Amino acid sequence: MYRKKLMRACLTGLMVVTVATANVAPVFAAEAPAEETVQEPGAGAVGADVTVKFVDERGNVIDEKNLSFDEGIYNYEMLDQYLPAGYERKSMGDFHALQGTVIEVRVMQKAPVEEVQNVKINYYDEAAKKQVAEVPVQVSIDTSCVNMAILTRYLPEGYTIEGTDCIIRDGYVYVSVAPAEEVQNVKINYYDEDAEKQVAEVPVQVSIDTSCVNMAILTRYMPEGYALVSSDCIIRDGYVYVSVKKDVEIREAVLHITFETPNGEVVTTETVTAEGADGEDAVFRLGVDFNLPTGYKLSNDRDQVTEIKIPFGSTGGHTMVVEKGDLSSIVKIQFVDAENNDEVVAGGDYFVDGDGDGIFHTREITEWVPEGYELQEVGDFQVELYKETPLQLSVTKIKEDKPETPDPEEPNKPEDPDKEDTNNKDDKKEDTKKEDKKKNSPKTGDETSAAAAALPAGVSLAAILAVLVKKFK
Repeated sequence: MYRKKLMRACLTGLMVVTVATANVAPVFAAEAPAEETVQEPGAGAVGADVTVKFVDERGNVIDEKNLSFDEGIYNYEMLDQYLPAGYERKSMGDFHALQGTVIEVRVMQKAPVEEVQNVKINYYDEAAKKQVAEVPVQVSIDTSCVNMAILTRYLPEGYTIEGTDCIIRDGYVYVSVAPAEEVQNVKINYYDEDAEKQVAEVPVQVSIDTSCVNMAILTRYMPEGYALVSSDCIIRDGYVYVSVKKDVEIREAVLHITFETPNGEVVTTETVTAEGADGEDAVFRLGVDFNLPTGYKLSNDRDQVTEIKIPFGSTGGHTMVVEKGDLSSIVKIQFVDAENNDEVVAGGDYFVDGDGDGIFHTREITEWVPEGYELQEVGDFQVELYKETPLQLSVTKIKEDKPETPDPEEPNKPEDPDKEDTNNKDDKKEDTKKEDKKKNSPKTGDETSAAAAALPAGVSLAAILAVLVKKFK
């Protein structure tokens, strides 16, 4: 029992000596700068001499120290007391101290401390002719003014800045202020009427005296991706209504059209474009946005669309099957009476230009001249000019043939249609006599006697005519 007590007393004395030695170790270490001892190994502890290198971001060794530890795990923080002047530690965490270990500690230069000057901001109400506040601030020694952000940050509550040049003069910056205007809270209701929904509700403050919010404020808080449609800007029950719509991107649609025959032969190609809102379709129509090749028509051997749709922002292709067709064109023509103030007597749409050269001649429309009229113009005309605007061609009435006018000095007395013509009657009698004599005369071929017989009859006829003339005179 006594022996155990003696042993315990010896151990206690040994611990006291060890602690005392550890406490005085730094004093002796200062006398030997070649090696710094962090901690003397205690009784039973294993000492570790380590080399600590302080390395910058470029890998250069800034400083190096030889330190002694008890073997074990330590935090880098305990090495801060050995950092080179002007540097700070980057290495974090723990390191393991073992005999002969080289420990690298990453360091970087400290940011230089900016030299500053003390400045006072003088907030002054010129209307009231009094200083509202004087606020001390620090700014760089190299600057000659205080930026507006600092002046606004320290602005006295209930005031607004009227003006300042921000320049430091004798350690002061002068700022003119005025009492802030009394305001009202208003909410801007941005509403998409097409989508029937509210896009945004933005709270703003405006003067208590105003009844509307100006357009600049409405535009400033416009929701992204939207455009203003309309607003009267008037405040109603604390709200301003603003109608908006999606601000869509305008994009181009490109359509490549190939015209080919039923057997696949390409006649020609055409490219058409259109611009419109992204997300919508472009519509290309035959006869409006593009036309068939000259001299061709749509093939009748299949059904074909004449309106092609593609989305704006895309490029598409389409094939139309065509075949040779009538080359004629339709023009508008009016026939006007040249003798009656150019009155339109007929007209309409007519097929002309059968050869498709774009020119037609008046002979192509002769058959359509109104009945009883004749065309007064002859020549060539361009088809293109008269597809929409009528060509006016002058015509005149065909004049009828009139009987010859009798001489007024010796007018012919009209014959009585019911009275038998005595001349004709005598002629008929003479003819009958001739025929009878001919029948009774011999067929000898000698006609002398017949002529002699006719002579007295001729003399008698002349006498009768003379009597008639005298009678009518």
